[in-house]
Amino acid sequence: MPHDFILEGLYPMPVRVKKMFGNYAVYGNNKILLATRHNTEKPTDNGIWIGTSQEYHDSLMKEFKSVRHLQLYNIKKWLLLPEEAEDFEEVSFEICALIKSLDPRIGVTVKD
Repeated sequence: MPHDFILEGLYPMPVRVKKMFGNYAVYGNNKILLATRHNTEKPTDNGIWIGTSQEYHDSLMKEFKSVRHLQLYNIKKWLLLPEEAEDFEEVSFEICALIKSLDPRIGVTVKD
């Protein structure tokens, strides 16, 4: 799993990781929270994908200047922290802290 240090950032929160369309999805609290991607052939959207609703895009992008919309994929429930961002690891751990504090902006409810 690329960028697996995020699991350390989420500890001790119980999470599970599942392969999803070439990415690795991180689930917790009955939500899909994050996904990681590192594709050498199509690196455009490599990094940490943040599961969220469109209503929260602006506030998350304002809080984290490195976060942007996906470019390769037109998927509305995700934002991207690109792996080439100068503050990639720092922001990754800040996002993990938001998740652990149950910030309602992060996570997409999983349908059973």
